[in-house]
Amino acid sequence: MEISYGGDNVKGRKGKLMDILLCIYNWMEEFGGAKYTLDEPSYHKMMKLMSLTNRIARNGRSTRKSIWIKVLGGLSGTEWVNVVFHGDCYAPGDVFYEIQIDGVQVLSYDSKRSEGEVLDATEMIDWLIESVSEVIKLAESGNYEKYISDVPYSRRRGVISRKDYYAIVPNAREKYASSLSQDEIVELYASGGMTFLQEEAMTARRFYEACAVVYRALDIATPEGPGFHGWSDGDEERSRYGGLTPKEWYYAVADCRDDGLYEVPLDDAEYFRGWLERKEPYFKMGHLGGHPWDIINKYSYTLSLCVDIDYKTGNYMLHVVGNSAERSSDIIKAFLALSNAGYSVVLDSYNVLTDRLLEKDYLGVVEEVEPWQRGDTIAGRFVRDEISLSEVKDRDMLDKLIRTIEWEKLDEVNILDAT
Repeated sequence: MEISYGGDNVKGRKGKLMDILLCIYNWMEEFGGAKYTLDEPSYHKMMKLMSLTNRIARNGRSTRKSIWIKVLGGLSGTEWVNVVFHGDCYAPGDVFYEIQIDGVQVLSYDSKRSEGEVLDATEMIDWLIESVSEVIKLAESGNYEKYISDVPYSRRRGVISRKDYYAIVPNAREKYASSLSQDEIVELYASGGMTFLQEEAMTARRFYEACAVVYRALDIATPEGPGFHGWSDGDEERSRYGGLTPKEWYYAVADCRDDGLYEVPLDDAEYFRGWLERKEPYFKMGHLGGHPWDIINKYSYTLSLCVDIDYKTGNYMLHVVGNSAERSSDIIKAFLALSNAGYSVVLDSYNVLTDRLLEKDYLGVVEEVEPWQRGDTIAGRFVRDEISLSEVKDRDMLDKLIRTIEWEKLDEVNILDAT
């Protein structure tokens, strides 16, 4: 059963017959971001739609209601659309209501908000009213679960153990592990993710030198001239290192929003500690940038090198921070290089990284991989890394994955009694 507003097609505002899927895409583009308010006819239709979605029972305490709709259109003739509703009328005149179509927010109404262009959304809301009405009929007759059984696996969420995934897609394992040598993997396991050295004092020079250790380990190119920050050391410093200094290297490749680190005297441990603890006169709020530990600008948010104080002992330690699958080998190489260079260093995500290598974790199966995803719970399991079936072109491999994946149950639609 396909839900098709106005028959197989829908009339646009100019009366032209249009493919319903094309209409949905147009609505997502026109209303996406939902930075608008509704005209009076649209508001009344929205309230009618809300009265229908309020007939759907909540899943837990949230007002979230999710439905699947099969519509005419697309290359295959039919496509599935997921619509999510949030909100309610909480008191007379107190209304909050949001609608997402395939993850795009197309309506966000708040009675307390008045700004934004006034738009006519009646066409979209009319289709939603008809669609929700049809879904309610299916649920009341006990046929909704059967109806959504045809939602393709490429649109669903699930989990698969990394071990099972690699057994079916072995080149994925080779791609992940090939950048690390067996000796490096053994050394990582033996370290337990930390060194037991003591860093009794820390200076800006010591930090810059630690950054240089990482740069060499990751083959970060040395700049030919001053970097983005434009920092240049004098001849005495350059002669000490036989050319480019660690500080110059840092300001050539780091994020450079450094909280004023560049002003910290290289060998003054007291000054560095005052800066680290954000104490005046060592730290100036005017220099606040928030990213001194993003030592490689293009790796920001995936690899950082931080300095921390153990206030029980007064000693310092470096932390290699990051756990993304894409940057795993670089994170591990950075930690091992600092460890071998004699630094007190902790690999913050040791368990996450070694679980990947030992194939002890799970992968999330999603429609579209989100590069900045920091973790999610799918089918009752916590996952950090994601895959998409759309990336698998081999039919036999795809069938094996579908059979092996633990699929998350699609949201149920239970109808409240009319009483």
